[in-house]
Amino acid sequence: MVVSETLDDPWIKIKTRGARVVVRDRRAVGRAARAEAVTALALLRAPVQEVLDAAVQLLADLLPQVRAAVHLVDGAAMRERSVPEVPLARDHLGVLLVLQDDDGRALGLLEVQGADLGAEDHALVRQIGDVLQAVLVREQELRLARDNERRLVEAQRISHVGSYDFELATNTNRWSDQLYRIYGREPQSFEATYEMFLSLLHPDDRERVLAVHEHALATLEPYEMEERVIWPDGQLRVLASWGEVVPDADGKPARMVGICWDITERRAIEEQLVREALHDRLTGLPNRALLMDRVTQALGAVRRHGRTLAVLFIDVDRFKVINDSLGHDAGDEVLVQVARRLQDTMRPGDTVSRFGGDEFVVLCEDLDHPAQALALATRVQEAIAAPVVVGEAELVITVSTGIALPSTPADDAGALLRDADSAMYRAKHDGRARSVLFAEAMRIEAMDRLDTETQLRRALSEDQLRVHYQPLLDLATGALVGMEALVRWEHPTRGLVLPTGFIAIAEETGLVVPLGEWVLERACEQLVSWHRDHPQHRGLSMAVNLSGVQIQRPDLAARIGAILRRTGVDPAAVELEITETVLMRDAEGTLAVLQDLKALGVRLSVDDFGTGYSSLSYLKRFPVDTLKIDRSFVDGLGREAEDCAIVEAIQGLAASLGMTTSAEGVEETVQLEVLRRLGCPRAQGYLFSRPKPAEELDEVLELS
Repeated sequence: MVVSETLDDPWIKIKTRGARVVVRDRRAVGRAARAEAVTALALLRAPVQEVLDAAVQLLADLLPQVRAAVHLVDGAAMRERSVPEVPLARDHLGVLLVLQDDDGRALGLLEVQGADLGAEDHALVRQIGDVLQAVLVREQELRLARDNERRLVEAQRISHVGSYDFELATNTNRWSDQLYRIYGREPQSFEATYEMFLSLLHPDDRERVLAVHEHALATLEPYEMEERVIWPDGQLRVLASWGEVVPDADGKPARMVGICWDITERRAIEEQLVREALHDRLTGLPNRALLMDRVTQALGAVRRHGRTLAVLFIDVDRFKVINDSLGHDAGDEVLVQVARRLQDTMRPGDTVSRFGGDEFVVLCEDLDHPAQALALATRVQEAIAAPVVVGEAELVITVSTGIALPSTPADDAGALLRDADSAMYRAKHDGRARSVLFAEAMRIEAMDRLDTETQLRRALSEDQLRVHYQPLLDLATGALVGMEALVRWEHPTRGLVLPTGFIAIAEETGLVVPLGEWVLERACEQLVSWHRDHPQHRGLSMAVNLSGVQIQRPDLAARIGAILRRTGVDPAAVELEITETVLMRDAEGTLAVLQDLKALGVRLSVDDFGTGYSSLSYLKRFPVDTLKIDRSFVDGLGREAEDCAIVEAIQGLAASLGMTTSAEGVEETVQLEVLRRLGCPRAQGYLFSRPKPAEELDEVLELS
């Protein structure tokens, strides 16, 4: 840079050459010329050291009688000095260059030495010192600006954040290097005009981005948005940006500035998390939450457009047997294959979801008629029926399906699923492997079941349960040899409720566990009382039923043992009855439970024998004492030859296995006579006595 100034005195010129201030004809330099020389020094744009050297040279030109020097030192010793002029020694003059760094240190000193320094000379030195002070300040500001820019670039690179500054008047869009990289380009690889920016966006996003910018320009409001950009290699990246409009002095938009960063990976993670939250991990199907949302939306469409929909609630039959016999890995594989078959069977647009456990729900939309739902359910049954290969096992799977359609515009997703669930349970109750369309009577039945469950829980806590006892007789002597404990519910409004009215619900809800233990404890206490009060009946036994839910509990033997000890009953006088169906549900597991129970000293009997298709190989391994002949065979004795043959076969089987038998449901004399002829040792039934409360049997015990 060259600066030329002409003074009023035609004999004097001051020029700058490079980083020097040259004074022509020093003899004529006066106050004005000195001021011009100082101004020229201040206008120099050169490295700091060159400006300092030029200042020393200028002092030599203007004050030939002095020696000048500039010291850039730590200056820690001068830190406390605040005066601009520092006396050093005689004929010396020093001016602190008070530029301080972050630690507050003075950075330099202008020192002048010479004789005859007058007031104007002192002023000149101070003026040049001020210039040098300003130069150092400017240099520090430039250095800080460069450092900040470097840090900003580095921060943008590390944080993957780019910046832009778009000048509207010139269509100049200045991008940081990192912003180029975010857009998949090399830094400064093209002129970043606004049109170029739009061309890099995904075509479907351009109008939206343009609309956001136009709104910001019209309102001067900050904006933020997401846009997609296509990299040269075809990658689709998702970007987030934030910006604002900078107005000019008149309040009109002048610039748009902002930042942008790549959120592709974050969006992918978020989408994955959303997917995991809304989809089943095992099958990949929509889960309950997503299904409920889609059913809600579909019901809204039904109300708007008038077409109908259906929900199919599908449950895999006897799935627990698969888990228990082949293991949970095999069960999982079955569920995966069932899910795949459901997807292959349904129409495009239908939603197949895993509702939980072995339950699946299918949402069938846009149906013309309810018959379509029944046809789809039939296709499901056929698709699932094909054998499923799991490891080396080939399984035949069946499902029970409940179908529900919206009956009123007010139906919501929860009500529709509830109705389909009720229909599915009806399909289970009717024999499994079938489809049932929901009817209003099922809803009433479901409400009754819920009401029964609620009241049954209250019955346990409010002492509404009672134990009645039915006598067991020796058929050879007619003597009373035992009692069977049977629970009754003394309902406050419904009267005495038999087990058929609540035991099934108790088993489904798990209430049968505390109920069964309560019955066992009351029965044992009563037997101890009868043994004490009626010594002639010390051989009297007590039979108590165990439910399948109780058998599945690993601590069953321990809990029963605790009851036996607590009541003080003789274990040999207690007979625990297990139905044949429960016995064979998990034969190996049941065998272990029976062995634990037998170790307590109790007797074991198989109830309803002949109805559960026992495997004889298992039956001979079970530690069973008694086979109870089911009432369905006893009922035909004397009339049906087949029943007589069955009872005779059971009697022979028991004898060959070292077991005894007893018959239940004896109501007619002819049945009693046949049982005696066939050698059945014991029996019970209405012919002898109905189940009665303990106090009504006291007199019988006293007289017998």
